[in-house]
Amino acid sequence: MSAADHTIPGAPVVVFSVPGTPIPKARPRVYGGRGITPKRTRDAEKRIRDQFQARYPEFTPFDEPIQLAVTFWMPDRKTRDIDNLAKLVQDALNTIAYTDDRWIHELHAHLIQPDHKVIGTRGWRKRRAGDPLTWRHTLYEPHTSIRIQPTTINHK
Repeated sequence: MSAADHTIPGAPVVVFSVPGTPIPKARPRVYGGRGITPKRTRDAEKRIRDQFQARYPEFTPFDEPIQLAVTFWMPDRKTRDIDNLAKLVQDALNTIAYTDDRWIHELHAHLIQPDHKVIGTRGWRKRRAGDPLTWRHTLYEPHTSIRIQPTTINHK
């Protein structure tokens, strides 16, 4: 099924982008029995919240089943855990885009990595450091695309 199969026609849709390399949620570090979220994770969550609030300053959080669709446009072909990338976005938007992350009833996460091969001066070749980032031969910069909208799955 595609991401649009369960959306509600005419319902509000939140769409925004967060520039920069997507960061996965890191595990809390435990010191003296207390879990501390790493600074890199806190900063990445703040960056997402700031972009959301800049785009939707007067937004009333969703309080109904929603669909969260996230696309991570990566700067390289390194292996990453898409669960941890999505978890950071979910936690960053909790209480400001939706009243509680329990309302996420549908989650679509996509990991986009640069093309493996690029066009060189003598035809196709393997990607090298310094090559522009392309996906399916279209230029892009690392960022995270986020879309939130009500879903008919388990709707009130």
